[in-house]
Amino acid sequence: MIKRIIFDIDNTLIDWKTEYDKEINKALEELKIEHNEDDCKKINEAILSYEKENYSFNLDKTSEFVNKNLEKNYPKELVYKIVERWGNCTPEKMDNEIISVLDYLSKKYEMVILTDWYKKPQLNRLKRLKIDKYFLEIYAAENFRRKPFPDGFMLAKGNNQPDECIMIGDDYERDIKGAINCGMNAIWYCRKNNNVNYKGKIINNLIQLEEIL
Repeated sequence: MIKRIIFDIDNTLIDWKTEYDKEINKALEELKIEHNEDDCKKINEAILSYEKENYSFNLDKTSEFVNKNLEKNYPKELVYKIVERWGNCTPEKMDNEIISVLDYLSKKYEMVILTDWYKKPQLNRLKRLKIDKYFLEIYAAENFRRKPFPDGFMLAKGNNQPDECIMIGDDYERDIKGAINCGMNAIWYCRKNNNVNYKGKIINNLIQLEEIL
């Protein structure tokens, strides 16, 4: 019997949009650091490279990585400011269908977040959209190895057995395979056509969760 639902955030509950890159420019301006458009692009690419190459997130190490990668001497406050600004990036309001789904599920199950990012900005994003109330806890990859490593899944299950939990996420390798390898159930939120031979549960709209759970 399913007792706990574990949700991913980015591109599952909240879309991650490319205009967030503009926040790097604003952070540089706020810190009065001379820059151009190419600098913003390179900083963004360096931050993404750090996140791809490392299994857990740390702001100081990210700052060191950016400076080494770009041969710069940016103050570490820059990365802190960028992540803070990204934590304010949300749609103006949450889609009513998603709120309906969360309201429905929260009455039947424990619900938590497992994210491959930092806790504080993710919590802020949930609060801005007024959906933080649906989740008991946020488990963030600054405290353990990111998905698909088992660390986060084992924390996110709480006092439940793995097979009493179900992971809902958009990333097949990290969210879905990671959960299944830990003995959990999973629902793949796949909004695009895919070539993966996956025979488990797939949805292309979160509203479908009301029919499944």
